[in-house]
Amino acid sequence: MSPTLSLLSLSSIFIVFLVLNSFHGVNGDFIASTSDPQLKYDFCVASLSENPASKDADILRLGEISLETCQQKVTSIHSLLFKIVYTEGKGKQDPKPYYPLNSCLGIAIYHFKIKDYNTTDTMLTVASGTPTECENRFKESGLASPFTKENGDFFQLTRISLSITHMVK
Repeated sequence: MSPTLSLLSLSSIFIVFLVLNSFHGVNGDFIASTSDPQLKYDFCVASLSENPASKDADILRLGEISLETCQQKVTSIHSLLFKIVYTEGKGKQDPKPYYPLNSCLGIAIYHFKIKDYNTTDTMLTVASGTPTECENRFKESGLASPFTKENGDFFQLTRISLSITHMVK
């Protein structure tokens, strides 16, 4: 093997290693540092770190994990809503406002997995506005929202998913 070929092979291996290493193990630090200003760094790192699969995940898997976490948060909010409406409200109200949101996230997850990032972006953008709308409705009615923390967390989770989607577009 000639010295030129050896040097070329060695540098090619090094470049491939750098490229693969830059995509492997992408974590919350990376996403939080390259995202929108509404995304809280500590929240991003903590929420992605909660899932052990995120430690060695590539950016596409992190996108799926973040979307699944969004959907879990909606389920949690819906459970809280159901409890409030049926326990405190004596079953007089309809606890369905988060069903469309869950549907939005299901559509976003599907489109992310088939690499239709424009539709994913649209569905996440719609979903990310829901917590603010919910909080505003409580404020307008003069009531304290029992969902403020959950809405804030959900907003952050959707921002993480949006940031990842923008990275893979």
